[in-house]
Amino acid sequence: MLDNERKDWSEHVLLTATDRFERRLTHEISLLRQEFHTALQEGLAAIRSELATTRVETLRWSFVFWIGQVATVAALPAFMLRVWR
Repeated sequence: MLDNERKDWSEHVLLTATDRFERRLTHEISLLRQEFHTALQEGLAAIRSELATTRVETLRWSFVFWIGQVATVAALPAFMLRVWR
């Protein structure tokens, strides 16, 4: 009878410990997911901001290049017309 009771008690303790471990593991995994999600969102926001800044800088330099090209193309025929006249 004592042996049977000890066996039942051991199974109960093991079951309780397993349940507690599973609950704790589930809780920790959910916290980890939340932290990962938050970090991912912050990282993506930083990347979006950097891409927007880079895009603006690229457009700005493109306009400077285009203006320089237009000025060069306009100056070359003007110079040729002055030389040939």
